[in-house]
Amino acid sequence: MTDEQLTNKEKYELRRQEKGSEQARQDRKKTARRYFTRSLVLIIVVAVGYGVYLLSKSSEPEGEDFSRVIPDMGRNHIPDGSAPSIAYNSNPPTSGDHYGAPARPGFRDEAIPDGNLIHSLEHGLVWVSYHPRIGEEAEKLRDITGPTTVVMPREANDTDIAVASWGRLDMFNLEDGTLDADDLQRISDFVKRYSNKGPERLSPGQHGGI
Repeated sequence: MTDEQLTNKEKYELRRQEKGSEQARQDRKKTARRYFTRSLVLIIVVAVGYGVYLLSKSSEPEGEDFSRVIPDMGRNHIPDGSAPSIAYNSNPPTSGDHYGAPARPGFRDEAIPDGNLIHSLEHGLVWVSYHPRIGEEAEKLRDITGPTTVVMPREANDTDIAVASWGRLDMFNLEDGTLDADDLQRISDFVKRYSNKGPERLSPGQHGGI
């Protein structure tokens, strides 16, 4: 049947049907786009949530806490090179009189005065010191050095390894002179528990000094 043979009413009905079919197609496309967008958002939310979960799990300590609380000796500044007004209550110290400049994070080949390190603890860093007698085993400590740790030799240590934060201390000797995986995990757990716990906390990346 040609257009000429159609009545006006039939032409109107045909156009209405065609328009309805086109609208239905557009509606189906919109529904598909909405479904795709919602699915994509759900996938992203789940992925991000799972990533956050894994990150939080990786930042949790895995082993026993061997550290002990050291009484707070205050936060007085003293001139560089001078001795503390009161003898420190632990070796290495975890609080008390300290110098004006902190020590920045990192693996250090040479010792830095305690007065600078106490200032770093005040800012929330963890101080890992090792007795030079452990020799090349100290190189393994590079693996646990991060933005909130400063690692350095210290002949004054009573033990092979000492790990300090503000008011907290863990010390131990190496078995058979070897710094093994359990020792490194013990240090890493301390860092996870006690980094950024000082009275003047700084965010990672803001720690400057000598």
